[in-house]
Amino acid sequence: MKNFIWKDFVVIVRNRSDIIVLLLMPLVLIGILGFALGGLMAGDTSGIDVQVALVEEDDADAGLARFTEELEAMELPPEAAAELEETAENIQPSRLLQDVLTNSEIEEILTVNYLASDEAESLLAEGELDAVVTLPENFTYDGLQAMIWNEGGPADIHVMLREDGSLYADIFTDVLEGFVENVNLESAIAAAAGLEVQETAGPVEEIGGAVTMSQNEPVQSMQYYAVGMAVMFVLYTAGTIAEKAFVEKREQVYNRIILSGAHPVKYLSGKWLSGTTIALLQLVILFLLSTLLFRTFPFASIDFWLGMMLITVVLAVCVGSLTSLVTSLSIRFENEAIATIFSGGMVTLAAFAGGSFFPLAAMPDVITAVGNWTPNGAAMTGYLLWIQGFELTALRPFLERLILLSVVMLAVSVLIFPRRGASS
Repeated sequence: MKNFIWKDFVVIVRNRSDIIVLLLMPLVLIGILGFALGGLMAGDTSGIDVQVALVEEDDADAGLARFTEELEAMELPPEAAAELEETAENIQPSRLLQDVLTNSEIEEILTVNYLASDEAESLLAEGELDAVVTLPENFTYDGLQAMIWNEGGPADIHVMLREDGSLYADIFTDVLEGFVENVNLESAIAAAAGLEVQETAGPVEEIGGAVTMSQNEPVQSMQYYAVGMAVMFVLYTAGTIAEKAFVEKREQVYNRIILSGAHPVKYLSGKWLSGTTIALLQLVILFLLSTLLFRTFPFASIDFWLGMMLITVVLAVCVGSLTSLVTSLSIRFENEAIATIFSGGMVTLAAFAGGSFFPLAAMPDVITAVGNWTPNGAAMTGYLLWIQGFELTALRPFLERLILLSVVMLAVSVLIFPRRGASS
């Protein structure tokens, strides 16, 4: 078995084009994509300008005055009435929204235009605006009733977005949803605990291309593409070894191995071990070199590298099973095009679905679901979770998928691999 692994290793090392594809190209792409898109993924929003119209059909002062008059009519103790009046002043929904929209961080990416309804809708239809926000009549009064007394209907904010699905419109939607969720949460806490609702206009979540999950650290662009290119180009190992195996079949090397007494499954097992070993070496080299050249990952953290190694080993085993599957198909059907198509087309599709080129957060759910069931996609999600500081338990579903894929592909490859006496 060692001879099989060594033979495949030597054949690949001696082929300059294989080394370029498996090691040099991913390193070059990591550097190019990491530096080129670093600003966006790190939160650089200098090129973003979201145009929003704010249509105020509500009279905030009148709504606050109406609420205050009703409060005074309740004949509450003076201290309680004064506290509630101050609370109402602080949490006026329209004021909170405008404070958020004029936040210093938000102003860098968002321009608010105060317009009439007809003009705003016209500009939105012409594509001059990304979104129109309308505060309907009685918005302030209804909002205070709901937030302080938990009475009446919800204070709705009417939002219209560009029909062409503008990315800027999506950005504004995220900002607005964050504001609404924050206000609702603060109101619920105040109602349950009897505490004064404090102003919610504070630092708003960073807007940009950062990949974030929960409250963990965002993944930097260099880290993202180091992982993305590594899990993509490791798939080429399977195609490369399968192509070499077909050449061995065509040049009778395979037949001589079988005639020497080796069982066909032993030959296939050798390809599985070769794929696993070479994929493991490739991933380790890529991660270490990217760390040395681009300072991608921290060198000092042993726990971090142990987690990375766990994912890497499981992925390498899966690539080994993929190698045996592509090898079995190529030899079974005696067609070198199978390995060529895999390397030329299937790897690119898997890389797209798995998120190697860009985060899939904005893609349809079906693509994300399919991508997480590809070897590279499942491994990439696991890597990104680990980089962000998640526990090993968060990685378990993706490691289990890789193991399941490994078992299925290896079983299929053994079933379809030609036995002794098959066509030569």
